[in-house]
Amino acid sequence: MDTLTQLNVLGLVLSALLLAMACIKADRVRAWRSRINPSAEDLPDAAFTAARILFVTAAGLGIYLAIQGFGG
Repeated sequence: MDTLTQLNVLGLVLSALLLAMACIKADRVRAWRSRINPSAEDLPDAAFTAARILFVTAAGLGIYLAIQGFGG
């Protein structure tokens, strides 16, 4: 496996990780944050929506670039 193929596979793995992060429920993140830092203020739902949009967009771009890399 050459270096470019390894890089494309890594891009696909990272894109899958981003999609998995986008699927985590807000309640789970809030519970995790309250265990780590109980005095932190609560995040609004809009922050989680914006993060999901960002994660899915970045994953889509990563998948697109990896597929383009395999073809070239």
